Amino acid sequence: MILTSALILGLAGCAMPPASDAPPAHSAVAVPVKPPITKFKAYTQRFSGETLLTQSHATGHVGDLFFTHWKDGGEASFNLDEQGHFKIDWIGGNYNYVGGPGWESGDRNRVIGYRLDEDAGASYVTLYGWGYDKDMDPADPAHLVEYYIVQRWVRTPAQGGEQGVSFVSNGVEYTTYRTVRREKPSINNTETFYQYWSKPKEQLPLGVDHKIIFADHVKAWEANGWKLPNLDNFDASDDPTYQVFAVEVFRVEKGGSVSGRVWDAGK
Repeated sequence: MILTSALILGLAGCAMPPASDAPPAHSAVAVPVKPPITKFKAYTQRFSGETLLTQSHATGHVGDLFFTHWKDGGEASFNLDEQGHFKIDWIGGNYNYVGGPGWESGDRNRVIGYRLDEDAGASYVTLYGWGYDKDMDPADPAHLVEYYIVQRWVRTPAQGGEQGVSFVSNGVEYTTYRTVRREKPSINNTETFYQYWSKPKEQLPLGVDHKIIFADHVKAWEANGWKLPNLDNFDASDDPTYQVFAVEVFRVEKGGSVSGRVWDAGK
């Protein structure tokens, strides 16, 4: 059960101003509006106020923030408010958990701001997301890409992967890697797909504000010839191509917590 101060199913409509208050027709500016998510039922969940998630799988929005929360066993919970403050707790670690706040679609030009107050042993704390191109050959792993811009870790990222270029973004030195997952769960059922990684030379510290300039990582991956497919679509079978600041836990020896805040630093 989700514990929350309010639950709104579906997407809220927009009320038009009274005719007398509306601007003249010639001065109106058309603003493109992305259609609401209807394909994935879980994404129509909208919560207001501080929200606690304890079930195995939940996706939706807390205020304007998108979130994902998924585990294949064990006990993990995710608390999130409308300002992006979050806390993820887990007991043990002999299972896989991935969750965090962010956006329902990727954006090559997004700048992600975050601050971590606590990290007690997560496998990865990372910007995480997917790209998917339904028109590419599904036999080509590049048609579906899972990406990680790792900030902190207890498990070495991209083990056995192909190393690419190194680069500096926002004063942090990263090295890129590519790995392949064969017939594994994904946003599009079971697929063979690539994983792109950016790993910093040193782990990012707690207690200070950080920025992830996503465009720098896209440029570095593409310098290796590793193209990202479409980051903004609902074409996959199970999830859209979301982008979140995620905590992943698997094969860790004990329970722990990660807490902090995430925001859009490009606004």
